[in-house]
Amino acid sequence: MAKKGTYYAGRVLKLGTLTQSSLMEALRNPVSIRYRGNAWTFTGIEEYKEFGQHYIFGRLSKYSPKGEVGVVDEKTRSEKKQIEPNLLVASSPFVYIPEHSGIAFLHVSNNIETQTFIKRFSEIVEATHSKFFVDCDIELVSDLKTFSAKLASLDGIYKIDARVSPPNPLFSPLWQHLEHYLRSRNTDRMTIVEDAPSSEPLHTDLPSIVEAASKQTEHKAFTPTAPLAIGDAAILMAADGYGSGTIRGKRDNETVVIKTSETALNFSLDKNPTPLALYEKALKIFRNIQEQRHMEHGD
Repeated sequence: MAKKGTYYAGRVLKLGTLTQSSLMEALRNPVSIRYRGNAWTFTGIEEYKEFGQHYIFGRLSKYSPKGEVGVVDEKTRSEKKQIEPNLLVASSPFVYIPEHSGIAFLHVSNNIETQTFIKRFSEIVEATHSKFFVDCDIELVSDLKTFSAKLASLDGIYKIDARVSPPNPLFSPLWQHLEHYLRSRNTDRMTIVEDAPSSEPLHTDLPSIVEAASKQTEHKAFTPTAPLAIGDAAILMAADGYGSGTIRGKRDNETVVIKTSETALNFSLDKNPTPLALYEKALKIFRNIQEQRHMEHGD
């Protein structure tokens, strides 16, 4: 029976001069990078583009350029060490879906954990393009119901901290005005910090806004009576995978910190999936997000 693993869903942010085509070129023809004695690259890359489907499957592989393996010397009945160049340490299968700028990847405990995958994936893409004005990042997509439950437990919000980037190709009507602002200013990345006085909380309806957003269905959208405040819109934008957000609040006079990344969407699948199986699972998730959050394609 195949062993199951936990996969995370995120968006690949393409900043600077990085484009969809140059990102995909880096996936097809990556360089190797070194980090603390190990090397990293993409292996087993397969691209599928037929019948309206388009995805790239591969693995982020960690390997030891000067690996050692234990062998048995039959003559002396002893164990010996043998040099094994480029010894594979671990690999994480992933699928990239251009239509959603979406990526799903396996969390490999002790070797390629979630944040490690994000860092090494981005570094390989940037190094492949000689780090020449290219900036790549992965932001996880939040499970809004989990995020909403955490926010609802707060007695008050005292700080909102968000870093967001304009999306491509999808956007949400809930933060469309912020997206338009970023594009009109030609902004790649924006940081928003709202800090309240220590004695009283921010004037924000963020918990109820996120709750309403989490209850959307394909046939029932949440439509605010007025555009969301910029800080609230930025947090929702981050939750949709176009940035990162942190909320600092209080519960029973204790400070509580909630991050969008800590409520990331994940799913279970074979640790060694077929490309099609991982694509179909990830595509279903990204399409559900698009439909339930009423996300639309930009110009």
